[in-house]
Amino acid sequence: MASLRIVNRLVCRGFVALTLLLVFFNEFIVYYMAQSSWQPIDCKLDNCTRLLLIADPQILGNSYDRSSHSPLARYDSDRYLAKTFERALAFTQPHIIVFLGDLLDEGNIATAQEYKQYVQRFRRIYQNKKYKKRVHVPGDNDIGGENGDYISNSNQRRFENEFMSEDLFDYDNHLRFFKINRMLLDFTNPDRDNNADRLRIGVSHAPLLIGGGPLLRAIISDLDPHIIFSGHWHESRIFIYPSTKVINFYENAVRHFDLKALKEQEHSYLEIMVPTSSYRMGKSKIGMGYAVLENYNLSYTVLWQPNRFILLFTYVFWGLFVICGAVVFKMMTRCPFRVAKRQTLYNRVSTIPQF
Repeated sequence: MASLRIVNRLVCRGFVALTLLLVFFNEFIVYYMAQSSWQPIDCKLDNCTRLLLIADPQILGNSYDRSSHSPLARYDSDRYLAKTFERALAFTQPHIIVFLGDLLDEGNIATAQEYKQYVQRFRRIYQNKKYKKRVHVPGDNDIGGENGDYISNSNQRRFENEFMSEDLFDYDNHLRFFKINRMLLDFTNPDRDNNADRLRIGVSHAPLLIGGGPLLRAIISDLDPHIIFSGHWHESRIFIYPSTKVINFYENAVRHFDLKALKEQEHSYLEIMVPTSSYRMGKSKIGMGYAVLENYNLSYTVLWQPNRFILLFTYVFWGLFVICGAVVFKMMTRCPFRVAKRQTLYNRVSTIPQF
């Protein structure tokens, strides 16, 4: 009996230790493992500018998912975004952080109270006192506009008040950011007389070069951007206009572009689509863009993140394994042997002759 209790104790401790090890790996180690595959981009010149590009984090709301586990889903999604952002900040140390729309998942339908809560959660995830230079553009989930949905003035105003009031326009007398809103067919251009002296960066939620149309013609004519960054599709792609060339960019590598030669010699325009940063979008490849600008040279890579759904599935499989293992172990070590022993003793007693 003593040996059986010792075995029970050792098995229980083994399961507990392996469970703690799994949790530690999934909740901490895996983020550092993902970071180990990221490609560093070293600055060679003094006027080097590092950009961290975040697309479609889509902070989960309260309306679309009202299931009993929705609070846990919101907590886990927020924690994942915070952990990946923390590692990306430490790795890139960006001069500017660019948010490419769909900051909130239900921003376009949220009540005033819900919107305030979503903004507070967003700031808890992405606020950092050291990195204050930022650019935000709205997405269809922030203000509406997807599939022809109505975009209200109130949705636009509250997004501008909460996110865009302190946004960057010029940086270091060299870079200039232009916010382009494809849903409203609009873009900012408040100082067009001095555009030629700047490296011009267009930031948009929806892709621009692939669609064509009057908005693209106006952008090329008025802004003449050297580079456009976009999101929306949750994919990692590179577009070159006017050719129909599309590059699916999913490797752990750094791409280099000479923006001046691309524009002046090849008469082409470059757009980089940044993948989603949220595992809740159903994509197997999740990441953030990292761009470094030195004069007119652009280096770009994607900081790929761990697939959280796979990690969550390991918890399910481990839980099932522990339950099955406990049942089997209990069946192997429980009463049948002792029952057989008592039955043998009973048989012996019953064979004693009765007088």
